[in-house]
Amino acid sequence: MQNIADNYFNSYSSRCYNDVEDELDTFIVYNERRRVTSSAKKKRRHGDKSLHQTPDGALLDILRNAHDLLSQCDIRLPEIEANENYVDSGPPFLILLHPALGPLWEVTKQKFYGGSVSEGSELQIEVAEFFWRNVQLNGSLIIIAENVMGSMKINETGEYILHYGQRCGKCKLQNVKVLNKGIDWNCDRNIYWKHDVQRSEVLQIILHGNAEFEATDVVLQGNHVFEVPDGHRLKIMPGNPGLAIQLDRIDQDMMERGSWHWNYRVEGSHIQLDLVES
Repeated sequence: MQNIADNYFNSYSSRCYNDVEDELDTFIVYNERRRVTSSAKKKRRHGDKSLHQTPDGALLDILRNAHDLLSQCDIRLPEIEANENYVDSGPPFLILLHPALGPLWEVTKQKFYGGSVSEGSELQIEVAEFFWRNVQLNGSLIIIAENVMGSMKINETGEYILHYGQRCGKCKLQNVKVLNKGIDWNCDRNIYWKHDVQRSEVLQIILHGNAEFEATDVVLQGNHVFEVPDGHRLKIMPGNPGLAIQLDRIDQDMMERGSWHWNYRVEGSHIQLDLVES
């Protein structure tokens, strides 16, 4: 990286003072270093008390970034302390967010609002078309979509081409409580930076193709796997008693864009998202 940076330079016959920034090939990022990079240059040795430049330390930086991001969405999370407090224990939580949720934080923040993530919880979101409103997580929640950013199609030469934004998996969670035992934090086989952990219970949502999942005003307690087939929408609502689960086929004229999608528009230097229902 340094060798590449050394080859980006501009030379002038005299010193420049003002109004040259837009003409330069270089740029400066005004941000915390961990927002840009967190190196894992060495393996952590047994008994080592420092997590600096290890995979364990890099994971903590990822979690700090997730904490900073979601806290700005009015989501309550446990604080992450200094690295030395986690030398002999796991992190306070695990949150892994797919970059396609943004990748700009300004975009991601509009997809999340309200709720909480309790200490010891696990949140993994592998879907870009996502809506979170007032979700309380105490345990493990894993959402996996086959078509995160779009669908694969074969072109005239037989190559697989990703068609962005078409036939994406989608997930909506509104006024939902997720309660389960989650990760077994006492298991000595857990490797947190690999996301290789033992779980006692988990809520797992698997979206095949352009499948959609929607849960509203419900408590999802215990161990569950909701697997939604391609071309279908699964809705979970309050039942009498318990939960009402409804699986419908997506209308043919909605197969490409789905029953809803995020519409992106530029306002000045900002990106504004609007939720569009089909």
